[in-house]
Amino acid sequence: MIQRFFRKTWLLIPLGLMLALVSTSCDDNSFGTVRYDDIGPFDTTGVERVVAPNGLIIYIHETGHGDVVAENHSVNIRYTGRTTDGDIFDSSFRNEVDMPTILQLRNMIPGFMQGLAGYTEVVDGQSVRMNAAREGSKRTLVIPPSLAYGNSSTHQLREETLIFDIDVISIASEN
Repeated sequence: MIQRFFRKTWLLIPLGLMLALVSTSCDDNSFGTVRYDDIGPFDTTGVERVVAPNGLIIYIHETGHGDVVAENHSVNIRYTGRTTDGDIFDSSFRNEVDMPTILQLRNMIPGFMQGLAGYTEVVDGQSVRMNAAREGSKRTLVIPPSLAYGNSSTHQLREETLIFDIDVISIASEN
């Protein structure tokens, strides 16, 4: 009986030492950890700024190189949403894992959807989709309350101007 105990224990000791060695040799960045605190809000100083007729402001940090985002798309993004006083109310970086979040644009507030899929503007009598994002683009959206939760809802962010820093990784699918 004692011999059986020592045989089992002897197998656990090397396993425990190996796990201890692995855990001490790995730092926070070894598994793709990304925290919003590490990158902070996107700097909008000197960045191209587009102001839509409805009050949406789009700062284009990187234009991207892939397909154009449309309203019927689901997109893989990394994002952080904050209020004008800097309070973060939502962030895909909170889970501290470098995994994009898949969002269906149709389910988002109008300003978010328009900030990625573009907004409609009348040019020479024709409705034209303006400033749609591309895969690989980075944007900061400043969304007025009228394109967010408005002033009549019971949402905690009603009457708030919302700011989203968004990194468009890819288009996931069409809905």
